[in-house]
Amino acid sequence: MQTYKIFLVSCLLAAGCATDKEQTTIRFHEQISSSLPNKLYRDIPVPKTGLTVQVDRFPVLTERDIAAAEIYPTAGGPAIMLRMEPHGNMALNEVTTRGRGRYLVVFLNQRPVAAWFVDKVINNGVFLLEGDFTEEEAKKTVESINRESKKRNALW
Repeated sequence: MQTYKIFLVSCLLAAGCATDKEQTTIRFHEQISSSLPNKLYRDIPVPKTGLTVQVDRFPVLTERDIAAAEIYPTAGGPAIMLRMEPHGNMALNEVTTRGRGRYLVVFLNQRPVAAWFVDKVINNGVFLLEGDFTEEEAKKTVESINRESKKRNALW
């Protein structure tokens, strides 16, 4: 019986790990002071601006904090409307409250795509990601985020 349980768990893990769709990663890193030790921050060249921003090595938000995403058309090209889960909403509220006057750098699949200057508090859990990505990348990102969110919600 014990061998059967181990076999069943192994099969379930293997099936869950085998996916035909690639998971998208989104990381929000906040700007920090470069007077801190080098091991605590990374220098990030911000796309289309010429800025280099020192950001915390550890993200304040990830794709796991996002409940849903959708394509949002803007004059500058495609954007992604991100709706945060309750934890993500609190974290976004907190980082935009204490981080006013600094940048929040967003990475899409480990590539910096946007640097948002924090000039207001976001307390409704909605973040409009306008960045350096194509319409195809935006569509794949939205699909991946929504697919992973459904999986997480199905477990609860």
